[in-house]
Amino acid sequence: MQNDREEPKISELDEGFLSSVEDDRPVSGKSPRTLIAAISALLLVVAVVWFAFRPAVEAPVPSAASPSSPVKAAEPVLAPALDIPVPEPAPEPEQALVSEGEEVPPAEPALTLDDSDEAARETLGELGSPDLFSGLVSQSDVLLRGIALIDGLSRGLILNKILSLPRPVDKFSTLEVQGQHVIDPSSYQRYDPYAQAIAELDTVSMVAAFHSFRPLLEQAYAQLGYQAAEFDNAVIRALDLVIATPEIRGEIPLKGKGALYQFADPDLEKLSPLQKQLLRMGPDNVELVRVQARALRSGLLGE
Repeated sequence: MQNDREEPKISELDEGFLSSVEDDRPVSGKSPRTLIAAISALLLVVAVVWFAFRPAVEAPVPSAASPSSPVKAAEPVLAPALDIPVPEPAPEPEQALVSEGEEVPPAEPALTLDDSDEAARETLGELGSPDLFSGLVSQSDVLLRGIALIDGLSRGLILNKILSLPRPVDKFSTLEVQGQHVIDPSSYQRYDPYAQAIAELDTVSMVAAFHSFRPLLEQAYAQLGYQAAEFDNAVIRALDLVIATPEIRGEIPLKGKGALYQFADPDLEKLSPLQKQLLRMGPDNVELVRVQARALRSGLLGE
């Protein structure tokens, strides 16, 4: 559900979003181990996407400005996003009969955000890709950081300070064609493993995980200062941005030099940081990601 509300400042999300954590309501009815496994699957998507989309260089060229006259960035206008419907609840399973005198095993304690780190680290470690998750598992508030990354992606942003991960080994490179710098197609290959990892994700399981553990995800989203009921809109908005990224097959002209390249086409340069980084992955990799984004979006919306 979307409501009019004031956008949190980027600095609040990028540096201080953990300072206001107060909600420790448990999510009952699910095994903490099962809950962590499913949410970790969601974080797998976030980490892979964030790692693949993280800029290898700082793209924007800073404009000259007086230190005494800082330029205030305009708040982004968020595009509308659909609500993810809540499916009909499944019937409760029949309880097994317990003989008189038989001991009933104690139920596992309900999971809360405050006690989820250890289980999240263990589960993420079992998913593999240790280099990918090393920065995530070494920090606190694992689930909350993952939700903050989803929030950033939903606004077309890449919040580098929330999750510290190594950059791709190979560097971004360009070619000069008739006096014009263009992206070197060989640069696209460094993103092949991440695009392939996204392509191999089970979107059906992702949809099931979202619906099963939506309350805890919404609790984490509320810690960022948003309305909990708007988390579904953030997820759909992030997917819509990926799907709407233009497909460009052919040379992509650049301007500038060194670590300050920009897209020469002003329409491309006006895209969100997320979409511009997608273009740097190359058309084949973008298509792999886009196909998964469409599948996940359709599954979440019940289409």
